[in-house]
Amino acid sequence: MGNTALHEAENDSLLARKTRRVHSLAYPIDTHLDSLYVTRLTGCDFWAGDWRAKQWPLSMRLITATAPRGKNVPHFRHVGGPDFLHGGYGGACFAAHALWENLFGARFGDPWSNWLTHRDYVHEIVGQSHGRLRLANTPQAVRAAWADGVASAILAVEGAHVLGGNGASTQAKRLARLGELAKSGAAYVTLNHFSHTDICRSGYLPMNPWRKGPAGLSAFGRDFVEHCMELGLLIDVSHTADQAIIETAELCLAHGVPLLASHAASRTVSLNGGQPATPPRYLDRTLSDAAIRAIVETGGTISIILAPIFLNARILENGKPCMDVDLEYVVNYYERLASLIATMHVTADPWDHLSFGSDFDGGISSIPTGMQSGTDLIQLTRAMLAAGWPEERICRVYSGNFLRVWQGAKSASALPQRVIAPKQEPEFA
Repeated sequence: MGNTALHEAENDSLLARKTRRVHSLAYPIDTHLDSLYVTRLTGCDFWAGDWRAKQWPLSMRLITATAPRGKNVPHFRHVGGPDFLHGGYGGACFAAHALWENLFGARFGDPWSNWLTHRDYVHEIVGQSHGRLRLANTPQAVRAAWADGVASAILAVEGAHVLGGNGASTQAKRLARLGELAKSGAAYVTLNHFSHTDICRSGYLPMNPWRKGPAGLSAFGRDFVEHCMELGLLIDVSHTADQAIIETAELCLAHGVPLLASHAASRTVSLNGGQPATPPRYLDRTLSDAAIRAIVETGGTISIILAPIFLNARILENGKPCMDVDLEYVVNYYERLASLIATMHVTADPWDHLSFGSDFDGGISSIPTGMQSGTDLIQLTRAMLAAGWPEERICRVYSGNFLRVWQGAKSASALPQRVIAPKQEPEFA
């Protein structure tokens, strides 16, 4: 081996060691990982990494039939147990959601059963981990697991419709169930999933578009948000319409509570300077500049989704949307969003407001080029270092900002609450 080749090999070895060290130090926490939803519904063996389904329920058939398709593979089967461990995940938020109650206002039984089943399943997965995964219900518990070299499983809820059906008759029950979520250690509640509710509108392709209502929070929606804050539950606005995000942020700002977007993207950055001129409908799922500003003003954080279809709205020469990006593009996306936040002049450091929420196994178009599964998460760390990111920034993006925001929501719940005059607007119809 020549001197040049030897030098390059030594540099590669040094970079590999540095990458492993930083990746471990950063303790990546995925703020939205749907893998346990998929394995629970299909009966796949999570810890064996065996994706052979024992059953294929109609809900999974619907998800796989409607999910967009990029060139990258796989479209599901992203993070089994071995991928989670080998990928060096420090933890993940595993959210419960109810698909059919997204579609219909009338309930198929009580949608609360989806939370109960999910909660018990996550406990079961933790029990099967042989000490490799620990249930964490506070930021302090996450840090304690980190110190012990153990990954954290964090409970959450995606879509407030899981708490019960719409209507005045269920409002007291739903507020009471928020208390049960808090007691179970859930970190956050997403106000919407793919449906409008009597709390507020969903931002993207509602599955019940015939339901109408105010663009912002309803009166019950304001009560709901305030009750979450009193309980120390983080409010997640990932699937919520812009006006409702802004009004939720106003309430949070008044109470000193940071907001979370657990798996989101920027409409401006995804449009790449305005191309295409007419944004595709699915970009309603992304955050407007006003919504981003509102989240940042609360001290909150936005976790970047790793679904290429939401990160790059460029139209290809064949007229189809680009649904594939590489890891360098993802790193640059973070940088462009940080630059956008900096222009808003609402924070001393835009990197305080960016975090990591892949939505892997959530019916996304594909995963970024350079990854085949969660095992390859360290390649994202390598791309961050190659782009010149300081170690401290990587740690904040991977885990520090989320833990700070979660702690902020819990700490604020112990403070006296300010009285906010309700806005006069029509109730949800």
